[in-house]
Amino acid sequence: MAQLLHPIAVVDTSYLPAPQIFWDRLVQLGSSQLVLPAIYGALKRKKLIVHVPKDLVCYLQEIRDLNQKRNTAILKQITFLSEIFNRHQIEHVFIKGAAILIIKPYEALSDRMVGDIDVLVSEKDLLRAQQLLMDEGFEEVSKNYDFTKDLDSSKHLKRIVHPNFIAAVEIHRKLLDLTLKKPILSTEVLEDKTQNPNMIYIPSRKHLWQHAILNWQYNDSGIIRNTLAFRSVLDVINLEHKNVLTKIKKAHYAIKHFYSLLSLYYDNYYTYHPFSKLRYKWQLNYKFYNKLNSLYFKLHYLFNVGFIRLRSKVYRKRVLNHPQILWQRILNFWKK
Repeated sequence: MAQLLHPIAVVDTSYLPAPQIFWDRLVQLGSSQLVLPAIYGALKRKKLIVHVPKDLVCYLQEIRDLNQKRNTAILKQITFLSEIFNRHQIEHVFIKGAAILIIKPYEALSDRMVGDIDVLVSEKDLLRAQQLLMDEGFEEVSKNYDFTKDLDSSKHLKRIVHPNFIAAVEIHRKLLDLTLKKPILSTEVLEDKTQNPNMIYIPSRKHLWQHAILNWQYNDSGIIRNTLAFRSVLDVINLEHKNVLTKIKKAHYAIKHFYSLLSLYYDNYYTYHPFSKLRYKWQLNYKFYNKLNSLYFKLHYLFNVGFIRLRSKVYRKRVLNHPQILWQRILNFWKK
């Protein structure tokens, strides 16, 4: 799958035609990694579609068509949001999947699966931006009070939805969850923003590349899990600037860790952290080690909610007032 998704990597076709179990496994992996539409697009571009079972071709094409239809609707929604924010002089940029749909570094309209629309807004305009959308008919997804999700330190406000639009919207105050180091700052991204021909604001390509990595590493716990998500990999390798490989040595630890794992799949990347790469290889090949790694991640999560976040006075007060909410969240997480 890694060679297939890379825009220029040559796929070894010596195993084709492949047995049905190969295609079943490819669909399973592609579905779990949210890259099934991209797999279909890559099979067509690399002229491998003739080797795919006909029923699977129909299935993948249907998924890709549905994804393109959804993304087209999301782009219209992004335009609507952009017009509101521009009209009211809200300092903002669209980030993550929304930005990928706007700049299209690859065939993102059909290949990229997008969930919410994420918008980074300056601290001074944060609440006003949310209120403007509420005045346009948006409303919070959940009315239930959850102290774990509306802390002053949280990276975004509560998700909001509109009955006439397909995607939920998350207004971000920060790009990353709380970390000891700040590898990418919201203020820098807003200052260095660019605008596409349709007057929609997006981060610079460099910041999009950085955030594609760091969002997975920190917000989605990729660095703790010591693993990769190929939807993020697809964004990263298509956002890379020409001299990226010469600058990674001086990059943040999380970026070097990401590329160390990538080097398992692609020869043109250097292994900066050999042990992390070896761990990742063990996780892929040995179920026991994968379970052990999962246990380590869960224990790290408990340490985070039980000790690190308790440094916040607001968080401690809410824990004391609503201990059942925290306990239920921990139980739900542990059962995953």
